[in-house]
Amino acid sequence: MNDAREKDTVRIWDLPTRLFKWALAVLVVFQVTTGLLAGSWLTWHFRSGYAILTLLIFRILWGIVGSTTSRFSSFLKGPYAGLAHVRELLGSRGPRELGHNAVGGWVVIVIILALLVQAGSGLFTTDDIATDGPLVAVASERWVKAMTSLHVRWILVIYILIGLHVLAAVLYLIVKKQNLILAMITGRKRRDDVVAPDQPLPAIRFAGNVSALICLAVAAAVVYAILRFAS
Repeated sequence: MNDAREKDTVRIWDLPTRLFKWALAVLVVFQVTTGLLAGSWLTWHFRSGYAILTLLIFRILWGIVGSTTSRFSSFLKGPYAGLAHVRELLGSRGPRELGHNAVGGWVVIVIILALLVQAGSGLFTTDDIATDGPLVAVASERWVKAMTSLHVRWILVIYILIGLHVLAAVLYLIVKKQNLILAMITGRKRRDDVVAPDQPLPAIRFAGNVSALICLAVAAAVVYAILRFAS
């Protein structure tokens, strides 16, 4: 059975990238929930925000030194590649992609940047009652007011981006019969979804988990330094 699996599927995503994806999804849901509950839950809202910021910094680092399919250089492509991918989507056959497609790659960047805005603005927020962000004390009143307003309003952008991301995955599954969600769980895609039967598989270099742990440690150190600066 393992031999058949190796033959019919291709390992695409490394473990750190998959763990990042699902950990981020869980934390965003938790963040939204604690934000709505407010009150004493705001303590956990801030803590999960620090965790999200750590993950985002990790992903930026991993996008530079990580595995082939996780590197920004492998999936950030120009507008012509994006148009070509759209034409493929409109065709009868599903597109063949090694990792992120030319459109999805930019969606990843937009989501990362949008979450950075949300997490970064959260450091300066206040509820004007009992809960302040860690950087409120070092910022002007005008800046705090602006960041608090941005933090409250920007979540709508996050909702839209996540909704479009989920919708795209569902459409891929229903229309193109490509299970991108399962691929991000198992790390593997069907071989036919990557290359044509008569074509060789492209080479993929997988970075080690130790490198991922180093990136995570650096990301955590950056967030810790931000919090220490505020204390």
